[in-house]
Parts: sequence; structure tokens; C-alpha cells
Amino acid sequence: MRVLAFGTFDARVHPRVGVLIEGLRAHGVEVRLVNRPLGLDTAARVDLLHRPWRLPLLALRIARCWAELAIRGRRTAREWSPDAVLVGYLGHFDVLLARRVFGATPIVLDHLIFAADTAADRGASGRGVQAVLRGLDRAAVRAADLVLLDTAEHARLLAELVPAVADRGLVTAVGAPAEWFAAADPGVHDRPGTAGSPGSPEPSDSLSVIFYGLFTPLQGATVIGEALGLLARHGATRPIRVTMAGRGQDLDAARAAAGAVEAAAEAVVEAAVTVTWLDWVDPAELPSLVAGHEVCLGILGTGSKARRVVPNKVFQGAAAGCAIITSDTAAQRAALGGAAEYVPAGDAAALADRLRALADDPARVADLRTRARARAREAFTAAAVTQPLVERLARHGSPDPHPSPDARPTTVIPTRSTSAPAARARRAPLPPLAPRAWLRHDLVSRWLDRLRPATVLELGCGQGGFGARLAARSRYLGVEPDETAAAVARARITPLGGSVLTGDQRAVPAGSTYDLVCAFEVLEHLEQDAAMVALWAGFVRPGGHLMLSVPAWPDRFGPMDTHAGHYRRYTPSGLTGLLVAAGLEPVATQVYGWPLGYALEAVRNPIDARKLARVEGLSNEELTASTGRTFQPPNRAVGAAVAVATTPFRYLQRLTTRHGTGLVALARKPTG
Repeated sequence: MRVLAFGTFDARVHPRVGVLIEGLRAHGVEVRLVNRPLGLDTAARVDLLHRPWRLPLLALRIARCWAELAIRGRRTAREWSPDAVLVGYLGHFDVLLARRVFGATPIVLDHLIFAADTAADRGASGRGVQAVLRGLDRAAVRAADLVLLDTAEHARLLAELVPAVADRGLVTAVGAPAEWFAAADPGVHDRPGTAGSPGSPEPSDSLSVIFYGLFTPLQGATVIGEALGLLARHGATRPIRVTMAGRGQDLDAARAAAGAVEAAAEAVVEAAVTVTWLDWVDPAELPSLVAGHEVCLGILGTGSKARRVVPNKVFQGAAAGCAIITSDTAAQRAALGGAAEYVPAGDAAALADRLRALADDPARVADLRTRARARAREAFTAAAVTQPLVERLARHGSPDPHPSPDARPTTVIPTRSTSAPAARARRAPLPPLAPRAWLRHDLVSRWLDRLRPATVLELGCGQGGFGARLAARSRYLGVEPDETAAAVARARITPLGGSVLTGDQRAVPAGSTYDLVCAFEVLEHLEQDAAMVALWAGFVRPGGHLMLSVPAWPDRFGPMDTHAGHYRRYTPSGLTGLLVAAGLEPVATQVYGWPLGYALEAVRNPIDARKLARVEGLSNEELTASTGRTFQPPNRAVGAAVAVATTPFRYLQRLTTRHGTGLVALARKPTG
């Protein structure tokens, strides 16, 4: 079996994908990597939500990485033909690229956590941000054929978020890389100043405890700080030496809560609790640092996400031979069983009492370390956590558990039902779109998913970029007055089962009506726009819809509009008013195109300003004639690059419906 690990993941920062790769290889799976790290961890991505004006920088960084990934991914697919593609953790965007690059090849998304869940935990809980991130979660899991989740609780959340893909979920524990198990070898702990080896009955002079990771509400870092303060005030039989390693939004609060520790340390020669704060630890040194402690703290947060996760540090600490203390949740009990000490989430007093009790009972510490180590060897190795994945991929395939590359088993992943138009679309590749058209398509396609029209009429279909996508969904008729553009559209749309006529609305068969009538970037070219909307409404069957797209905001009218033959740009209320005047019921009017649309217009306006002198004297009708042929991708390679580069911006624009450069409106024709 062949699996391609693909995406912008960074295994050094997020070792989960490394565990999956290590485990697949342990089962005899041939794994190759196409990887270009994005260079942003979870904290940095969440920080962008608090400073949205920097989101375009994220989109540009994603676009640069994706350009390389797309090229390398297509080359690898041609030369190597993987059985499945594994998109690494934090792959919410990458899975969308993978679906485009690898087509029908099964896509496995290591989803692990949900973007909306994580953002809420980090303080980005605004309604708009949450709606966008839930949309991103939905898009990501829908694009995958198999969705890896770390707990049964997250599997239930997947079923609640997108019931239609619940059967694609597969629970695989996070696990720990091999170096964490190696760090627990007895030789590591024989050095002076380190804790004894797991199971050693000999107590050291103090109980050594470590917490590491991000100081966030999920982790409960302030709860740990409060517990340390309580220990400092009330003491313990055996001194407790604590290492707090990491940084994050709750670091200052955690240090303030532990303030009694420093005060006690100044008051006495030998304090009951000492704390060492480490801002950062090199990932390569972290396993040995953790293994040098007797106790590893898990998470103590009280939020909904904290009830669903089992953190990295629990798996890693157990593999390193530490006793584990963590919050008492169903998810963590399922993972650890009797190999950990549990305390109520958010209860600093309970944590302080448990640490004091362990300081007084070295034998209990040794027993917990032995149990944790045994549980890790049983269930947290790379081979163990990938066993369900290998079985799912290879079910009904080769009986040989270590097949050769020539004996490749059939992958068994939930498949999607395919409509006849979609099957035609797979046989006939869809034509490329210009950048602004991709931004518009992101909104239009989501509305089409809800409408599901059986018949579609497109007025002014240009070269058929949108028309081909409509023909892949429905019975389609397009009309286009420019003969050259109509010929291109016909060549693209006819193989998909649609038809294209040369002409304007007068070419539409008399008396015909349609479930959906649409005109994209047409109305602004017509002098009598109100009369034309009323005429178009006559092609809509009762209960059907009219969909229009136009450039937004009259104050943005510039050389680009003049050169294209535009009479005007529209406000949302103005466009809605035209639909109402035509006897239609408005359904939605939405702005799109932030922020990329602004950049595209900033580039085009100076270019078109220079061209205006060459077209002086031409009428708007003459300028309009060729508008459907300008600024189109010249070939499929450029079209693929545009599709990849614009993908992050398509999701970025969903953050706001008030800003942008274009409008799409939808209205319904009454049945009465």
C-alpha cells in the first residue's frame, strides 16, 4: 500500500503527523512526503483572528506554499500513484487543495480538533468568527473521504456538525513518537539530579513535577498556578520541585496565581515548593526534560473542548515514564484507564492535595509510573495508534500484513454518490476561471447547493467558465451575443450535456421557463437595467429563482469599469430594489471579494487607464463585446495556479459580508 503525506504541516511543532507516518511504515505501508511547512503554529493562527487585518498575509503565505505543493503533488501522483493521501494536522485548508490536486484518490484528513472549538478556547468566540470557522470545519471534513479524530467525543461532534459525513470519522489516539519511549530508558535516569527509573522504589529528595505546552484555558495553567500557591502556603512532607515550560495567553495569570511560591521561597531556606519557569524548550530536548521528572501534569481546563480532548502531553508523559495527573473526563479515562491520577477539572485545591499526597507516598508514584509506561507501550506507540487506520485502508485487501509495493490492497473508504452531471464533469475537465470569478464562484456554488435547480438558463455566459460548472449540475442553456466567446463556451459546455446559443435573451426559446435564471457580470453593461431585469424575470418559472452578480459600490467606479463598458456599479439596496420592481421576492444580497478583490482592482485600474486612449470613441456596446474574453487564464497550467492561489482568499472573504468589490443577489418568483 502507498500513502502520500501531504500538506503544510510541521512535524517538529506538531508531532502527531510524524506518529502517523512512523506507524504506517511500521505496518509495512510505503509512505512518501510532499510537505512545505507553513511556519505558523496554532497560537499564531488564532492570533490572526484577533488581528484580522493581517489575514491577507496568511492567505499569501498559504498561496506560496500551495504553489509548490500543487506542482510536487501532481508530479508525485503521476509517477507514484498513491493509494491514499494523508493530509496532516492543521490541514483545514490543505485538504481542499488535496482534493483538487489528487482528484478521485482517497483523502485522509487528520482533523484531530475543530477550528471553531480551538478559537473559542483561545478567546476568539465572536459570532462572526465562529460562523466562519464552523464553515471551514464543515468544508474540510466534506472534502475528505476519511476523517481522523482523537476521541469518541470528537467523533460525536463531527456527527453533530455534518451528519452526512459521520460515517467517515475514525478515532485514532494521538500517541507518542519513538523518541519519547527512548527517553524513558533506564540509562537516561541514572544521571545525578534526575528522577529514578520507572518503577524504582527508591525515593529522591523531592517530588519532581513538570507541566509543558501552551498556557491557554484548555490547559488550565492558572489552575496549576493556584495549586502551586496553595502548596507553598500549606507545605508538604517532601519538597516538590516544579518545572513550568511554555508560553501563552494565560502565562502571566498562572505566574500571578503561583506568586505565593516565590514569597515562601524568600522567607525560608528550604521551601516546600520551588518553581522553574522555562519560556521555551527545543523540541529535540523536550523528551529527555520530561523524562527527568516523576510526574507530568495533563490539562485542567473546564471548557467544552477540555472535556473532549486527550492532550499530547498525556501520551508523551506516559511514554517517557512519568506518573500522569490530569482532569477527570470520560475521554481521558478511556485513554488512560487506571494508569493515571484524576482530579476534577478546574479544582486547584484537589490538584494541590493530590500532589501533596504523592509527595508523601513515593511507592504510589513508582506504581503510577510503571502503569503509565505499560499503558503507553500497549496503546500509545505509533504502530498501535495507526492500527485502526491501516485496517480501514486495507480492509478486504491483501491478507499479508506487510505487503510489497507490487501487492497493493484495495482501499476501503466511504465513497460519495455521483450524479450524472457530476460524472460528465469528471470526464470533461472544467475550464479555468479568472481570480475574481473564483471569488464569486465560492458564494454562488454554496447557494446552488441549497437550490439544486434541475434547469438553468444563463444569460451572457461568456466563454463558459461558469456555464460549464452549471452544466455539470443541471440541464443547462446558455446564451452569449459575442460569436467568438459563444464558440468557446459551446466547445466547453456541449460535452457536459449543456447547450449554448449565439445571441441575447431573444435567442431563448419562446415560452420556456427555468428553475434558475442567472446573469453574472452582465447587468452593469446594460443601459436599461430595470427593464432587462423585468424581462429576465419572465424566464423564471413560478417558485424558481433569478441570480445576478454585479460590481459593487458606485464610488469605486474607475478606469476598469469604463474600459469594460460598464454603465454603473451597484449598492446592495439598489440591486435589491431592481428585483422587487420586477415582481420578485428578495432572498439574499451579499457582498463578496474582500480582500483580494481590492488588490485585483488596484492592479487592473492603472492597466485599463492606459488602454482607454486606444479605445476612445467606442460605444459601451462595442467595449462590452470582448469583455468576456479578457483577463482569462490562457491555459490549464495558469488556470490551475490561479485556482490554488485564490483558494485561501475564498475562505478569507467569508469573514465579512459588508466589505468587498462584488455583489450577488438571489430572488424568488412568487407562485401565486
